[in-house]
Amino acid sequence: MRIGRLGSRLGIALPLTAFLGCMYTPGETTGSTGNEVFAPIFSTDPCDKDDDCAPVAECHPARCVLVANAGTMPQGSACTANCAPRTVDCGYNHCGCATSDSGANLCALLPGPKPP
Repeated sequence: MRIGRLGSRLGIALPLTAFLGCMYTPGETTGSTGNEVFAPIFSTDPCDKDDDCAPVAECHPARCVLVANAGTMPQGSACTANCAPRTVDCGYNHCGCATSDSGANLCALLPGPKPP
């Protein structure tokens, strides 16, 4: 009986997500959309390259950390398909390794879509 309900929910959720979800494709964002962060938002996690960093595991992540510290979403979590400003949603911003004011390379939420 549980599998039937899950199938029914997925049957509704997946098309709805595709219909209402973020329709961003790489290269679609040109210039400022007004949804970018104004400046890098640094974590305290040191990094060497962009691939060392990832968004924290939460709905509409607005922070980036070392991949090992990103965590996982709790079982049963459900997020909206909205594109929240100043998050990594819909390619508004991206995670990367950047040099902080102290000179340390730290994971950060960086303005704009991830460069190709």
